[in-house]
Amino acid sequence: MWMLIALLVLFPIVSPAYERIISLSPQVTESVYLLNGESRLIAISGFCKQPDNAAKKERIGTPLRPDIERIVSLKPDLVLGSREGNSPFTMERLKNLGIKVHYFSRPKDFNGLAENFLQLSSMLEKKEQGKMIIDTVEASMKATGYSTPFTALWQVGADPLIVASSSSLANDIIHFAGGVNIIKTELPYPRMNVEEVVLQRPEVIVLTSMGYSVETEKGRWRRFLKDARFVTLDPYVVGSPTPVSFLKAVKRLRAAFHRPVDNDS
Repeated sequence: MWMLIALLVLFPIVSPAYERIISLSPQVTESVYLLNGESRLIAISGFCKQPDNAAKKERIGTPLRPDIERIVSLKPDLVLGSREGNSPFTMERLKNLGIKVHYFSRPKDFNGLAENFLQLSSMLEKKEQGKMIIDTVEASMKATGYSTPFTALWQVGADPLIVASSSSLANDIIHFAGGVNIIKTELPYPRMNVEEVVLQRPEVIVLTSMGYSVETEKGRWRRFLKDARFVTLDPYVVGSPTPVSFLKAVKRLRAAFHRPVDNDS
């Protein structure tokens, strides 16, 4: 007995690492690559576009309609999904089939995003690398160098006009960029009237081409807000951010306010 205890102390039992992972979320897939854990990915959702190397992975359907039979046949030891993109019914069905799943919560701010990322890094046995990435991103976001905040509107939809409020993840991008979101409600993505926005006169308008024409929307806003500056962000980046792509969005928005009017870079 004492010999067994001594052996366990000297050679502790280590939980087996996840070696066969399937990702049903673009955000998770990109994060796995960011952590250099792509060798463990055996398949991904058809909506996963980043990074470019992900194109080599097998596709197993869409986030909402993955190919369950194919997933089972691949014998994964872990399937990763997110509450904002994957059906609870799908994840529960996989669990009932004896497959281990992890369902990442929808981040409401950068802290939530970082928490999800650190959970993933732990699953991939990349804790130190994950922490280093978060520390680097946080340090970069603190180094604004600007003291005067700008006011911003983050447009999500055009018809009807839907915007990101102070309760959304996008609000943290505005905040770390040195801005103030003009829309303050508990509903993350409320509908608004153009007149309500014009009265608050945002200095920067963020457009993401999510099902609408960016140029058309610029033309609409210019009729009412001639001095407004525009920044166009990739909807994929802001819709499924990693800590690194979150930082890129912060830098793009920060630059928009401190460059000539109508910045599109």
